[in-house]
Amino acid sequence: MRQKELYLRAGIENDVDLLFQWANDKEVRRNAFHTEIISYADHLKWFKEHINSDNEIFYILMESNEAIGQARLSVCGDEAEVDYSIAVGKRGQGYGSELLKLLIERIREEHPRIKRLIAKVKPENIVSARCFCSNGFGESYRQYELELG
Repeated sequence: MRQKELYLRAGIENDVDLLFQWANDKEVRRNAFHTEIISYADHLKWFKEHINSDNEIFYILMESNEAIGQARLSVCGDEAEVDYSIAVGKRGQGYGSELLKLLIERIREEHPRIKRLIAKVKPENIVSARCFCSNGFGESYRQYELELG
């Protein structure tokens, strides 16, 4: 049982550098669909376009005053695609599953227009797949690809 309470706070403009650091973490890049390192200029442009968008929802997982992880939802109609990560040093301690549990509750309360959450996970990212499955997500299909070039 955790000694300190976990909660989600809304992402804010001051989170830009924290999210940049987390986005370029080696393991986060390895598990991302686009594995290239992100330049600060590209991140800043992306962040400014998305932080105040009606189609993006950002949360930071907090334990007391410490940022533990992040979740972002890209909303399209009544669906939202979930992306999350946990800070280095906090992985493997159940924070991913806790983040998703809090996220689902928050979306139900604050964004009733969202009726379906979608998560895309690489097959080798077993930890994330388990986190989603333990929070009620079910696998709907697998995608197969062949690089020709």
